[in-house]
Amino acid sequence: MSGTEIEERGVTRRHTFFCVDRERHGGKAGLIEAVPKQIVVFGETIEGWIITTERPVIDKTITLAESVEGIGSTRDPE
Repeated sequence: MSGTEIEERGVTRRHTFFCVDRERHGGKAGLIEAVPKQIVVFGETIEGWIITTERPVIDKTITLAESVEGIGSTRDPE
């Protein structure tokens, strides 16, 4: 691989969190699991859901030449 090529590979990332509004995440693509759950916060019982989602992310390997010369920052769309 030469210093001018960009190596990218797709990966996914899972997030698991507590949510009180299942509809907010229920219709979205990437929903893996939604399990009803009650938790106690400061002595008050709250009913909600344990939501697990999976989203694709881009993992880019930055070469040593790019990091030293600053080439990567000029091609980064973000």
